[in-house]
Amino acid sequence: MRRAVSSAVVATVTLGIVACGGAQSADVKLGAILSLQGAGSPYGQSIQRGIEMAVEDINAAGGVDVFEVGQKPLTLLVRDARSQPATGLQAAHELLAEGVTAAIGADVSDVTLAVAPVFQEAEVLLMSPASSTPTLSDAGDFIYRNFPSDDLEALNTADHVFNVAHVPEAAVIAQQSEFGLGQKNSFIQRFRLLGGRALGQGSYPANATPEDIATQVQRLLAEDPPAIYIAGYSADTALVARAIRDAGSDAALFGTGAVLPADLVAAGGDAVEGLAFPQAPFELDSDADNVRKFVADYQAKYGMTPDVYAAHGYDAVQMIALAISQAGLDGHELRFYLNSMNPYEGLAGVTAFDDKGDVRKFHTMYAIQDGAAVRLE
Repeated sequence: MRRAVSSAVVATVTLGIVACGGAQSADVKLGAILSLQGAGSPYGQSIQRGIEMAVEDINAAGGVDVFEVGQKPLTLLVRDARSQPATGLQAAHELLAEGVTAAIGADVSDVTLAVAPVFQEAEVLLMSPASSTPTLSDAGDFIYRNFPSDDLEALNTADHVFNVAHVPEAAVIAQQSEFGLGQKNSFIQRFRLLGGRALGQGSYPANATPEDIATQVQRLLAEDPPAIYIAGYSADTALVARAIRDAGSDAALFGTGAVLPADLVAAGGDAVEGLAFPQAPFELDSDADNVRKFVADYQAKYGMTPDVYAAHGYDAVQMIALAISQAGLDGHELRFYLNSMNPYEGLAGVTAFDDKGDVRKFHTMYAIQDGAAVRLE
């Protein structure tokens, strides 16, 4: 019997046509482990909305077309990891006990790394639409992500800082998490390879107070760096930027692909003006029919504009459904299909997996200008 976990939020969405009784009426269960609370909640909630839209679209068309079986309704089981690895681990065991064919998650890299071994041992497909830590590349052959790793992001960002912004020296400050430290290390490595010099490094805990961050920033500013790379999420990036400006520094600021522009500006105000950051592929104003439909449907359903994380969540569901239609429900067959599938043209660009379950996608640089994100040519 499945053990109930009070800290997990359970959402079950079953849409479409459900047949009457019998073994042939069984649905296809898709799990999702997301941060609906905690530091990762802005990302998890966005991904959940994208996933829900994909499930609705699939079921509106009659369900998942299971290879050599036929169409079955898709049931979505969502668990809230609360941005905590231990809670995510409990959620992983719950979903496997429910008999999910595959799962999407997580968003926060620490949580994804915690749950990956569980799915790998169970030989059940896990696909993350957000985790970027390079460590995930070696998590196992049932572990995938359709979101680019820190290594690719660092390559894009370091190239922009050194070759486009023409800044040869930069200090680096990072959140003490798998994501933050992974971003920091990848950026420094790429920046140095290009000929750049890291002037200083600092870090702060995920639950750092503004005073904690201000202390780290003061140390970092001792060498008067011309630029500072902030390896964190939206909220803490805003706190670091505020501390830098309050200390009187006019250093050029750079952030990570985890930055959500609206959240960053809401939290940082004028302190984040000019901050440049990369974004994984998703062109909101694309002329592609699938993107235009997704944006319109998303706005109608949720009353807001979708972001890159919602798009990656939507694509993750559609790729898993495509794999099921071509290979069936067995984890080994699904893995074989994903490894050899033709490049998938989704909302978030073209996806093809390498032998480690990673994708090769290149970021676009944006900057906050007059309180809004503007693409940098």
